[in-house]
Amino acid sequence: MDEKIYKLGNYEFKTLREYRQGQEDLEKIKYITEQLDIYDPEVALRLYNLMRSKKIRFKGEIGKSFFWCISDIVADSSMNMIEKEKGADKEEAIRPILETNWQKIVGIACIVIAVICMGYYGFMELQDYYSTKRMERLQSNENRTTNMGYYLSTENLPEETLGEAETETETEITPPPILEEYAELHEKNPEMVGWLKIEGMDIDYPVMQSSEDEYDFYLRHSFDKQEDRNGTLFVDARNNILKRDTNLIIYGHNMKSGMMFGTLKNYLNETFRNQHQTIQFNTIYEKATYKVIGVCLGKVENQDETVFRYYNFLNAANEAEFEDYMEHIRQMEVYGASIDAAYGDELLTLSTCNYYIEDGRMFIIAKKVK
Repeated sequence: MDEKIYKLGNYEFKTLREYRQGQEDLEKIKYITEQLDIYDPEVALRLYNLMRSKKIRFKGEIGKSFFWCISDIVADSSMNMIEKEKGADKEEAIRPILETNWQKIVGIACIVIAVICMGYYGFMELQDYYSTKRMERLQSNENRTTNMGYYLSTENLPEETLGEAETETETEITPPPILEEYAELHEKNPEMVGWLKIEGMDIDYPVMQSSEDEYDFYLRHSFDKQEDRNGTLFVDARNNILKRDTNLIIYGHNMKSGMMFGTLKNYLNETFRNQHQTIQFNTIYEKATYKVIGVCLGKVENQDETVFRYYNFLNAANEAEFEDYMEHIRQMEVYGASIDAAYGDELLTLSTCNYYIEDGRMFIIAKKVK
């Protein structure tokens, strides 16, 4: 009988005890990174000393990786300080002459830098403010009801429908009507394909979909197509909303402000996960409720590597293909929970970055409630 292997992202554990220790380390790292800016040299140095002196303890490989990450930050900061000190030594001979002027220059420079920083952060805060206001307007707009017809030309229909359309009629074919609450928003931007909402979280946004030529357009643009560092939630450009794929994948930024998928990491807390198992994702054509069945950690793999890529699973051609996908997902599930899904279920994946490993990703798997 094969020995069971427990996984957290790319980390493997031979025993349940080691796996639980890994979970504890992950929770501790999550708390630290949420509360502190680990890239601040002073913060990184203090964390380094606390971990070296065992005042902050980790139990496994995940904690060890985090320690080496902090060590690298401290080392980089030290090198910068050494370089600055070398430059200072060269100027030691002429310092008495230039000291007064130097102090004035530094004082002026500090003031200028402070003003620039205040302006930069003020600009970022202003951007977030306007982004929030835009979202509030969209959210209030969602509740309006405007009756609007929608027609799709035969060139955009799935291939199996084309033959029937061409033989039966030359006229345009009408898909399901757009839901009234989304008609006005869809008219403003026809690339809107739905709306995602999770109760108890700051996730209540429109969902977009651009062409495969600009698949990541909404990673850096708002609903109204203006440049926005928060971006907008968007469905994988390869997905088909009208002819429902097995798995719809929605991407969004993990923003520190909590916008977009910034609060999705709350699912790494098992208590939170158990209390927030319902996701509402409505396409512009129908309303649907999904139940969370998996919380997973992974990463973006190099193109030349032959490995499993969760973000490439859109359709299952048969039951064996579906089961192969689910087996990989079970290995990436954070809590080692049994994932309740069967061939024929319609899946929803919410994908965002996580910063515990390089090119890390966190994704939530949910299935449509029938």
